[in-house]
Amino acid sequence: MQGEHGEIGLVGQANPSKSEEGAGPAAGSLVIVTVEDGDPEFAKAIEEQLSVVTAWWKAGPEPGEGFVQTILRAPEERHDVERFLHSSGIRDAAEDEALVLYITSHGAVGTSTRHFLLLPSTDTDRLLATGMPTNEVVIAALDSQACHVLVIVNACEAEGIDVELRDLARDLVRPESPGRALNVVATTGARSPVLGREFAVVLRMAFEWFQDAAGIARPYLSISEFMQALEQATDRLNEERDLSLAGPRTVLQGKLGAPTPTLPNPGYRPKPQVVTEAREEVAATPEELEYWLDRASGRASRDDPGWYFSGRQELNRRLTSFVKGPAGVLIVTGTAASGKSAVLARAVTLSDSAFRASPRYAEAVSKSPANTVPDEGSIHVAVSARNRGPLSLIEAIGTRLGGERDRTQPAADALRQWQEGLRTFFTSRQKDTVTVVVDGLDESPEAGACIRDVLVPLAGYAGGLPGMADGISIPAQAADSTSAEPSSDHSGLRLLIGVRSTSPGTPVASAATGVPGLVQELRLVFPAAQVVRTDGEGVQADIAAYVTALLAGAPWGTDPKVIASAAERVARHAGRSFLDARLAAEQLRRGDGVALLRDQLWLSRLDRGTVGLFEQDLNQVGDDGLNREEALALLRATAFGLGRGMPWAQVWPAVASALLQARIDHADEKIRRLLEGRLAGYLTHDIEDDHVVYRPAHEQLGVMLRQWPQPPHEMRRALDEPG
Repeated sequence: MQGEHGEIGLVGQANPSKSEEGAGPAAGSLVIVTVEDGDPEFAKAIEEQLSVVTAWWKAGPEPGEGFVQTILRAPEERHDVERFLHSSGIRDAAEDEALVLYITSHGAVGTSTRHFLLLPSTDTDRLLATGMPTNEVVIAALDSQACHVLVIVNACEAEGIDVELRDLARDLVRPESPGRALNVVATTGARSPVLGREFAVVLRMAFEWFQDAAGIARPYLSISEFMQALEQATDRLNEERDLSLAGPRTVLQGKLGAPTPTLPNPGYRPKPQVVTEAREEVAATPEELEYWLDRASGRASRDDPGWYFSGRQELNRRLTSFVKGPAGVLIVTGTAASGKSAVLARAVTLSDSAFRASPRYAEAVSKSPANTVPDEGSIHVAVSARNRGPLSLIEAIGTRLGGERDRTQPAADALRQWQEGLRTFFTSRQKDTVTVVVDGLDESPEAGACIRDVLVPLAGYAGGLPGMADGISIPAQAADSTSAEPSSDHSGLRLLIGVRSTSPGTPVASAATGVPGLVQELRLVFPAAQVVRTDGEGVQADIAAYVTALLAGAPWGTDPKVIASAAERVARHAGRSFLDARLAAEQLRRGDGVALLRDQLWLSRLDRGTVGLFEQDLNQVGDDGLNREEALALLRATAFGLGRGMPWAQVWPAVASALLQARIDHADEKIRRLLEGRLAGYLTHDIEDDHVVYRPAHEQLGVMLRQWPQPPHEMRRALDEPG
């Protein structure tokens, strides 16, 4: 609707009525009050602010989504603002409505320490009569029914609202609503002018930082995170423009660390739920699945669901047969990068009911070779042992199975509680068989303890015999946890274990090394276990098929015979490493593949494996606008992350700078280029503690980056040692 002196309506809405029949409730409301002073430059500054504000608290595509945006433009006198407060419905915001109020204006603090908005008709000698008391606008929002309110005051001397607001806030406390989160932010301090374009820049910098570098993976931010981003943006603006802005500060705040719906996260991207939670640690990622389903390079024909689903048929058949059979143990092993995790991930993914129910993947399931597709629900739990000790691993298995700790055991011995809890789980169930996948056993920092404290107690349920673990040293806290001796009507266990082997898969090579390792230790615990190797005699043909799929559709590969010849040549040089084959194929796709395959220097780098291929990419990062040494430091930093990976925010740039022993200027921009360029394939991402984290795409890459630089023969030997 139109006011006498200002426009009152909805930004981006066809109809200003918030109560339109059938419109549905709003997830939130954004109320904006802008006061102009007749200066065209200040009007432009206001528009720049509003472009960021309306993008951050944006309207949703459907009713009940996003923020309904209501704006008062250029009021002339106090009455216009008072009428807007009445007509906008700000005081009537509902309890479940996230309410955001943004005020931008010139302002002044009177001798009474009261803060006023300066309107075009304001007489500065008569502020009480002609100015608009700022806190009357602020309190209109804070005294609504809304549980979550955010007010941002961008005016001259905005912090001057503080003293009066604290007194007024005493009347806002509602004992029946302890969960209210009321936050008020002032952008300027005493004797500071309103931030026009400057605050627009600060807000936009913060907005863009949250879009990627902050790495926060939940839908809402906390006021603490919001203020930290504004502070960082202010510091950056001060540095770039040689300013000395103090930056925004809170004058009223709720719980600092609690996410609030008044602060939507610009970087939040809902994670596609491809499989159920009990299997997602090992299952294929959405990116992997989409790669093979969407890209032309993944399909040999319209009837081919992609190499991921149709390749390595003999291995996939063995796994499928196992999960359809009786209780037992299957060890999936092979040398580094020979595809252990990929084979397990495929089986876990195809067994998941949510995955199979998705129309997006139905065709891939139906067109996969039938004897390589596990029965739906045949794999119950799949976990990764990466960076897990025995307690973390057994807890991950137990909770996903639906088991509970045995609280009759000593509270200080959580490991024993879970051991006995799992014993109860299996002995109290009917005669069905449960399938558990444990991948990456070699990536546990306590792999031996995981075998003794987690797998040994499960041996009996997997078809083992009492006493089979007598040769295994049991730690003190589990001294009496020998193999289970269940009754004949206990639930059985199929256990699939993915573990890196220290010796190659050919009989001659394996005999030559004679190195004991985790596989041998597992065979002591599970003497009847089946063993499937991913690096056996047929691996070269599997790699050639894999590279053929990766190269299909390459600009230089219109002739299938050329592609097949290139794939066979890569397979001969890549040995048993699918990782090296992938890196080589990516380089061939990006450039002139025919010329590269004739380049003896490139072939010699391929012979050196991961190290040589990485050097090839590293030498060309200038094409991505990156400095070679800085790019190397950024990549190496991710290899030193604990847990699931390295968070971006301030951590990744700081670690990279420490490794480089020099500051990396504009590090966030360089990380963005890294993630969009040729080196992106060396990294993967995950989520830990509500933050996106980054790590090398394979542990072999992590070993290489941590030990860089080394002479080629020393690096090759290091990569072959146990992880």
